[in-house]
Amino acid sequence: MKNIESRKVCLAYSAGGHHTELLKALDGIYFENSFHVTFKSGRFSADSSCKRYFLTHPQKKIGRTLLNAFEAFRLLLKERPEIIISTGADVTVPIIIFGKLFFSCKIIFIESAGDMTPTLTGRLVYNFCDLFIVQWPEQKKYYPDAVLSKGILL
Repeated sequence: MKNIESRKVCLAYSAGGHHTELLKALDGIYFENSFHVTFKSGRFSADSSCKRYFLTHPQKKIGRTLLNAFEAFRLLLKERPEIIISTGADVTVPIIIFGKLFFSCKIIFIESAGDMTPTLTGRLVYNFCDLFIVQWPEQKKYYPDAVLSKGILL
């Protein structure tokens, strides 16, 4: 039997490993009302079976980052999620920060298992999270309030 989540949930992630980690973390949970936030890549298309929004990928460029932030805020105004669950990376930072500051969302962030040191996204969003999950015991020294997962999600 799957666990059912009826609150509106935003699932925010980048393509590749971040998406894979999120899918593994959420295995066994059925979301009645959810939408996905990522950026366009060869991996995702607009024809997907889930409700997916594509934001501008910041690529560490100030103009693109500002556009991403504007798009994220506009999306949050439209969708009004109660919970944001994210595995990063950069495309998700404004969704998380704006979701917490302006929309009182509960924030769950899963730090990447791809590196035992903190990611830039993890460092930026850590203080905005209601639940911050790490996958390596070594990550706890960087994120003292984090919860250690029972296994690696890669």
